Amino acid sequence: MNYHEGMVHMRTLIIVARDSMLGDLEELLSKNGVTAYTILSNVMGKGVTGRVFGTFLNPDINAVIFAVLPPDQAVKAVSALQTLHTTRKAASQDTPIPLKVFSFPCEEHV
Repeated sequence: MNYHEGMVHMRTLIIVARDSMLGDLEELLSKNGVTAYTILSNVMGKGVTGRVFGTFLNPDINAVIFAVLPPDQAVKAVSALQTLHTTRKAASQDTPIPLKVFSFPCEEHV
């Protein structure tokens, strides 16, 4: 049997953002045809906007959204996310925005 037989080539999006942005991100994804995704909440880490601990003294917390999409739909979603990022960055006078978007190819096997 050919290992590649029947595989569907997709793109995985990983969106890392402040938990407070989830509502806006879910609305944006919905408007761009993304109806299936997974959200990981209470994600801690460190990036260009600093550490996120989710503690009383440092209450910021992140969320991660995973979406696996056909390539054309991924391009549309990434473009919308880039527009959101640009708009928020302009409004914040170039303060780093707690939003990162990554994508890579993946293959659906089952």
